[in-house]
Amino acid sequence: MNKEKILKDLIEFKTVSETENNSLVNYIVKYLNDFGIESSVLYGTDNQSNLYARIGPDRDGGILFSGHTDVVPVEGQNWSFNPFTATESNGKIYGRGSADMKGFLAVVLSLIPEMKKKTLKKPIHIFFSYDEEIGCVGIKKAIPFIQKMKKKPKYCIVGEPTNMQLVTKHKGKKNFVVIFKGIESHSSLPNDGVNSIEYAANFINFLQRVQENLKKKDYLDKNFDPPYSTINVGKIGGGIALNIVPKSCQLEFEIRNLPNLDINSFTKNIRNYLKELEKKMKTSNKKAKILFKAEDSFPGLDTKDNRLIVNLGLNSLRSNKTSTVSFGTEAGVFNNLGIETIVCGPGNIKQAHKPDEFVKKNQLQKCELFLQRIIKSIN
Repeated sequence: MNKEKILKDLIEFKTVSETENNSLVNYIVKYLNDFGIESSVLYGTDNQSNLYARIGPDRDGGILFSGHTDVVPVEGQNWSFNPFTATESNGKIYGRGSADMKGFLAVVLSLIPEMKKKTLKKPIHIFFSYDEEIGCVGIKKAIPFIQKMKKKPKYCIVGEPTNMQLVTKHKGKKNFVVIFKGIESHSSLPNDGVNSIEYAANFINFLQRVQENLKKKDYLDKNFDPPYSTINVGKIGGGIALNIVPKSCQLEFEIRNLPNLDINSFTKNIRNYLKELEKKMKTSNKKAKILFKAEDSFPGLDTKDNRLIVNLGLNSLRSNKTSTVSFGTEAGVFNNLGIETIVCGPGNIKQAHKPDEFVKKNQLQKCELFLQRIIKSIN
């Protein structure tokens, strides 16, 4: 089955994040089974699962082709086509997930017959995850499985849409929730209460100072735009009436961190400030408190140019240039597990998550040639 037919099949599965992907996984399991390849289905929930398979010898090394099966929702978007029925026009294939990133999955699967015909000296591993779009949920659930593998891949290619450019760096992301628990009182007697919103404002001012510090040259990486880690307070809510000192205020913020930023040190700095702020709240009323929750989203990627996977990738692309991207991927997870990882796949991120998402057919062809050269190079 060719890559375009497989892609059209994959698009028809409505694998929106947080819904289900087992139907698509079952399709791939059957496809692989038709070529005598066994799969491991790693369930995260009743309706969602990761898929792992190996082609070739049962030994250390080889390369892992990785991608996510989930797509973002289409509600509220004005599509010219049915988003879950592939439409081909003017050298493009339209459909939700065509660029991000079922195109890469289709190319990998289309090469299975070719892989089976070869006498592979080193294995080809496949790992397809779920719920990458909402914080790399599936791959993080699979970390214990990968850690326990007795024979791990040496290299990994995550096929996110990079226009077939080789990416070695991207920022990480970490989310935080802070809840300020004050004390209600009549607004005419503010000293009887503890104003949760005022303390939240103090904290936001602190984050602004931290942001300014992150712009200093010691923290810069000119490969990125902007060249520093960024903090964004994206959500805030609190208070119920103008004449009541607000009891509760909750805010959520994120940091998009450069790969070289010590995220643990950053988080510790936030915790320490909040502890001091809570002490001030308690001087007014001991019942006042601050709740803090840090949520991992995905780590940054920083694969050095001297790593073998970079040289392998550039040679296979017939290129001498690496790139960075502003979006996050699962690549940092694999890197942190000791698997040298790059990001390279068909499609343009500018088309992802939009109505009338598409991938160009020549991008699929370039990806096919790239992976064929990769497989040949490691064998």
